[in-house]
Amino acid sequence: MEFGASSSRVLSGNKFTCIGPVSSTSTTRRHQVSVHPTSLYHHQQQQRFSNVCFQISRRESAHKKVVKMSKDDSREYELSSLTALSPLDGRYWGKVKDLAPYMSEYGLIYYRVLVEIKWLLKLSQIPEVTEVSNFSEEAQSFLQGLIDGFSMDDALEVKNIEKVTNHDVKAVEYFLKLKCQSQPEIAKVLEFFHFACTSEDINNLAHALMLKEAINKVMFPVMDKLIKELCTIAKDNAHVSMLSRTHGQPASPTTLGKEMSVFAVRLSRERQAISQVEIMGKFAGAVGNYNAHISAYPKINWHQIAEEFVTSLGLSFNPYVTQIETHDYMATLFYAFIRFNNILIDFDRDVWGYISLAYFKQITKAGEIGSSTMPHKVNPIDFENSEGNLGKANEDLSFLSMKLPLSRWQRDLTDSTVLRNMGGGLGHSLLAYKSALQGIGKLQVNEARLSDDLNHAWEVLAEPIQTVMRRYGVPEPYEKLKELTRGKTVNNESIREFILGLELPEEAKSNLLKLTPHSYVGAAVELARNVDAAVNLVNGKKVLEPCI
Repeated sequence: MEFGASSSRVLSGNKFTCIGPVSSTSTTRRHQVSVHPTSLYHHQQQQRFSNVCFQISRRESAHKKVVKMSKDDSREYELSSLTALSPLDGRYWGKVKDLAPYMSEYGLIYYRVLVEIKWLLKLSQIPEVTEVSNFSEEAQSFLQGLIDGFSMDDALEVKNIEKVTNHDVKAVEYFLKLKCQSQPEIAKVLEFFHFACTSEDINNLAHALMLKEAINKVMFPVMDKLIKELCTIAKDNAHVSMLSRTHGQPASPTTLGKEMSVFAVRLSRERQAISQVEIMGKFAGAVGNYNAHISAYPKINWHQIAEEFVTSLGLSFNPYVTQIETHDYMATLFYAFIRFNNILIDFDRDVWGYISLAYFKQITKAGEIGSSTMPHKVNPIDFENSEGNLGKANEDLSFLSMKLPLSRWQRDLTDSTVLRNMGGGLGHSLLAYKSALQGIGKLQVNEARLSDDLNHAWEVLAEPIQTVMRRYGVPEPYEKLKELTRGKTVNNESIREFILGLELPEEAKSNLLKLTPHSYVGAAVELARNVDAAVNLVNGKKVLEPCI
């Protein structure tokens, strides 16, 4: 289940097949802006925007400073998979690029544009705001077209305006005013773009939509696939007996399937917790009191208008805020991801250990190399890669969770730069999930090795024997089994001889004699076979409670 329906439109991932800024030789698109013949205001607007474009053109034509990479090698290095500072944008780009339409600078600009346009449309629906009449279908279609048709070139144009304004949200406002001058209805009300808004009114909703869409469209599908794969392993191996290990030592047997089902259920629980986090937004002006709104239109119930607007975007409304949305929901959300990731680390380490014990074999791929010096090696690199990236993700997400709810007085700017790093925590998580899935796809169960371990662990039957002895009043059952098994070699014969010498009812004695390390698995088989119901899987699709 998604966080909830959103009115936003999302670009497909193929817009992000390459990365890197446009080179300095790129030209900036010029806008031929027509001036309304009867409006001095529009003439002034054109002059202002022409000056902005002129300054941008001058900056774009300036030579870029050469970056010296070494004493003997100086050249212009642009962002690429080889020069990216983060491996997410370089080595691992192909595995995480699906997040780019949402969590990138492009995504932030797109959602800012969406919020600014939706707010203007909302103002046109408020009867008391007579200056902004209801837009015609043509004008509404024009505005929706700016959202639906928002492109990489549009985002670059916003960035070029920002080079002059040195203010990212104001650049979006100017961009929209430029775009809308050609539409007569909207051109009359250009100053109602960003009306009564502080930048954080726009930003907090943009960030909320970025997170919501990225999690619903990218993270959840991979998380669900991971849970589904674990359920499949659990069911396929429900009957495959396995020697347990507690404290690293042989313990009561289980089945491989049941142990995989434990991880499926644990991950499912946290996935569900993530889906139930309320993604929140505010729209209450500079300090959360609607000061500017009330000064302009004192008779309007701005609290109600703000709630209607925020919820229309598919978000939950937070009425008690300062200049910023308090980010408490982000802390809850990111900690939920940390819990999911911690469980997956536990899984990665367990499977790593099972591979080391030869319980699993790994399918080899022609041409792959495990070690640069030891040709025989087939290393569990996918699970190691997953574990490492989960650790990095958790570090990033933990920092976000601890920092974002903290802001001095009514607002400081420390959250602004930190919020730009949300993609890192999700990106490393996504990479880890895909690595784990890749590793799972290579696993082959080695039933012969599992059976051999059980055949050499008859001492694990000490537990059921002493438990049955307790039931029938045999004195000192634990101590007698301890004497028989602790630190000693135990086999089928020694166990059988011990059982035959017990004063037990024949039926109880007969049942104990039938036990083997392979069959002493309790309810493990049933637990593994019922894993789908436990994680709410119906026909392979996740069934979760709807988000509040």
